[in-house]
Formats: sequence, C-alpha cells, structure tokens
Amino acid sequence: MRCPYCGKMNVYVHARHSTEIKDFPFLPKHRQSLVFYYHGYKCRECGHHFMEPIPAKVPNARITIRAAEWIKGLLSRNMPVSAVAEITGFHWETVKKIHLGFMDEFLRKRKEELHRSGYKPTYLAVDEFAIHKGHSYASCVMDLETGEILWVGQGRGMEDFRKFFKEYDMERLNNVKAFAMDMNASFNRLVEEYMPKTEIVYDRYHMQAQYGKDVLGSVRLEEARKHQDKSNELKKLVGTVDDKETLQKLKQEIRNENQGYTRLKKARWAVLTNSRNLSESGGEALDEILNSHSDLATCYAMKEEMNRLFELRDKEKAYYGWMKWFLAAEESGIPQLQKFAKLKVRRLKGLVAHATHPISTGKLEDTNNKIKVAKRIAFGYRDQGYFFTLIRYQSSLGLPTIP
Repeated sequence: MRCPYCGKMNVYVHARHSTEIKDFPFLPKHRQSLVFYYHGYKCRECGHHFMEPIPAKVPNARITIRAAEWIKGLLSRNMPVSAVAEITGFHWETVKKIHLGFMDEFLRKRKEELHRSGYKPTYLAVDEFAIHKGHSYASCVMDLETGEILWVGQGRGMEDFRKFFKEYDMERLNNVKAFAMDMNASFNRLVEEYMPKTEIVYDRYHMQAQYGKDVLGSVRLEEARKHQDKSNELKKLVGTVDDKETLQKLKQEIRNENQGYTRLKKARWAVLTNSRNLSESGGEALDEILNSHSDLATCYAMKEEMNRLFELRDKEKAYYGWMKWFLAAEESGIPQLQKFAKLKVRRLKGLVAHATHPISTGKLEDTNNKIKVAKRIAFGYRDQGYFFTLIRYQSSLGLPTIP
C-alpha cells in the first residue's frame, strides 16, 4: 500500500475492520447484503491513518456499484423512485442520492459540451407551472432552439425570477435576441433590467386564449343569457293568453329563444377555432349565429384580425395593424372588448416584436408533459432541488450533440 498523503510505501496494518454493504436483491423485496473486510493503515513516514478502499462500493453510500447501476437502469425507464425503493429494499434517500448523482454528472458533461462548442442560445422563453395542487408554483427558462430547460426556480413572482439572472452565467446569454413570455407576468421588467438589448416577445397563444375566455366567452354567454331571460319572460305570459293562435305564436317564440340559447351554449368551439379549420356545415351554423348577434360578430371579426396580425413579418405593418386593432376595440362599445384592449395596449411593443421574432412559449408549454413525468418519478420527493434537477435532466435527454 502507498500512503495517499506522502506517497511513500512505508506503511503497516494498524487495524482490521468489516462493513456491510447493500447489494441488489436476487428477488424483489428480498434484501441482500455483502460483508467486506478491509484494513486500516498507518504511515511510518508521515504518521497519517488511512483506510483500504473497497472497489465494489459507491463513494459516500453503503451500496454496491452494480446495485447503483441497476437503480440507474430502472430510473431510466421512468420508474418512480418510491417504486425502485420498494423493489430493492433500499431507502428512498439512497435511491434519490444515486439518481441525483448520475443526473448531476450528466448535466455537468452537457454544460462542458456546450462550453467547448461555444454554443450560446438565441431565443429564450419563461413560463410558470404548478408544483402541487393549489397555489404552489415554479418558474423555468427554456432554450427554444434546443428545447433544454436552462433554469428552474421556486415561485412565479418577479423576485423569484430575479434568481435566474443571479444564478445563471450571463455571459452565456449575450447572444439572446428575444425572450418570449406571458404578458400577465412582470418578468419583462427584469429582462429589460439585465438584458437591455434583448427584445421581449409576448406569447400569442396566451393572448389568444385570454381573448377567447374574457371576450368571446363572456360575450357569447351574455348573449345566451339574453335568450334565456327572454324565454323566461315569455313563459310568464303563457297563462295570461286565451287566444289559441296567439298562444301558438307565443310558444313558438319561446322555442326559438330556447334554441338560440342552446346554439350559443354549444358554439364555444366554433367561435374559438380558426375559421379555416371549420367544416362547411360548421361555418354555415356559425354564420347564422353571428348574423343574429352583432356584438359577438364584432368580437369574432376582431379575433380573426388578431390572428392575421400575428402572422405578419413586417414590423412597421404590424405596428400600424395593432394600433388600428386597439382603436377599433375602443370604439366598439363592447365593454369586454374595451377592457381587454385597455390592458393589452400597454404591451404593444412586445406584440409588434413578434413580427421580427415569431417565437412563443408553446414549446415550453409542451414541456409540462415532461414535468408531469418528473412529478411521477419523484413521487414523494423531499426537496425542491432534486425535483428541479430532474426537470432539467428530463428536458436534456435525447438532445443532439452540439458540434
């Protein structure tokens, strides 16, 4: 034996020890351990004590290397940590420690690979996701070109997002041209503060979804309620009419109002979808509804114009197009549309930027499926750091090698 401190071979056996190390079971739930005998040595030259290494043992864990490889193999198949712990008989924390170790190693090598290649992201996106049911959220930043999650942090407030700029290497971000985000968050202020040359692009899908809910949905339900209220008023008159012909007309009006109510309640998908995607019969049914409800027709036309504006690739045309859109919304006299436009006109710069940089947080939204897988794998996780590392690891799997 050579002394690890002075390098001399003038050592002697100072003590004899044994240790029990867990091995992978030959049957599920049948725990198996191996006993290793090893020596304690003392150097005659420098006086230091040291222990004989156990080659089969994982560093900093009482588990064999082959058991750790089995754990890695099971976890690579997206098995939950709790299930692996139950099958192997290892403690949850032991399984998590092995998992975290090889994920950290993978992410470290990935970082070195990117650094060697000189790769720097050009387009980023930030969005939030729910950690638990209720009001527990986290925020994450994605490289839109590779689909890799660069950072995950707890919370969705502005100060929570500030941690990204303090924890991430900002030199790696000096090539970023645009940052996509939801306009309802305050993330834009921090991007302007830390990355003043980067353009902010507001996500079209968040805006379209909000327009569909707050404007089209609200106006459609309001028109439906009008039919229902009118039907209820007519029903009150039924008992007061003696003339048979008048009574028949009254009942027919009630049926018409009920049919109008039903048509509007069922028209949600037809109103929200792109007109190009409607079938011929669906388009005819929608036209019939819009022809008899002017406010809804106006809001629908504004939705179609909004879709057209997001397709523009000329910044000047986009600017004047959006200005006309907001002016038309203000002059429409429809409260829901006016309120929506009043809030969104403040984000005009980020809407116009979409013409130059047609990016969105859509890819980041798709990553929510991977986050759900990560939740299932980490079922019962005790710390956020492990869960966030798992999200980053899942997003990096299968990515092409950077040349």
